[in-house]
Amino acid sequence: MSKKTGVLLLLLILISLFFNIVSFVNISNISLDKEAIESSYDSLLSEVQSLKKEISRLTEDNEVLRRNISYAQQMSDINSSIIKEQVKLIDLKKDWRFLRDNELFPIYDANEESNEKEVIFYTSFPKTLKLNEKLRGIGNKLSQYCFNGLPIELEYIKDIEGKKVAVINLRESYINEGLDIEDKVGYTWLDDYFQGSTGGMQTYIRLVETFLQRDYKGEWIDGVEFLYEGSKINYEHIEGLSEIIYR
Repeated sequence: MSKKTGVLLLLLILISLFFNIVSFVNISNISLDKEAIESSYDSLLSEVQSLKKEISRLTEDNEVLRRNISYAQQMSDINSSIIKEQVKLIDLKKDWRFLRDNELFPIYDANEESNEKEVIFYTSFPKTLKLNEKLRGIGNKLSQYCFNGLPIELEYIKDIEGKKVAVINLRESYINEGLDIEDKVGYTWLDDYFQGSTGGMQTYIRLVETFLQRDYKGEWIDGVEFLYEGSKINYEHIEGLSEIIYR
């Protein structure tokens, strides 16, 4: 091999080595850049997940707040309606033309000292109204006047050995559907009207005496049966509501 050929061969080897080194450096840089990108991506993904959780929490808080506002407005409207209606009925009780076509029905509560029933409000219905419509009306008025708007619904009237028995379903407020117990808005049957001896007695008298209307002489039901959310009631302080109560 000539000296010139050897120099050229050495030069080619050096050039090849140079390009190999450059390629290695570039590949290393690419690898390092990829690792940095992956690290940044993971960090951003974690932050996005945290933000999603916070958005979800705020959305739930806003929903609870919205329901609270809605409930407060509903209660305000109910109380305003009660006052106006009772003032109107006080005047109409003296009007023979009104009494000719309408009937007054008392809504009862329990006396705080004696636990005896006493009239606290009145409601009225046209005499031509059907029995089931009157019962639905009484349920609505009881709900508004005595149970902070909790639904009281007539399911049906059944016949038991020739006696008419109204089946009444006590339901929790629609405004609480889908909410956890700790987020519930306003009053509930379980927490506010099925608890305590005194509270249970008040609930019993309000419901039973108002629906039975024992002093009413016209066509009426013979008995009443109460359900809670469609099922038989079985709670300590309102045991009396677990069976059919007759007039």
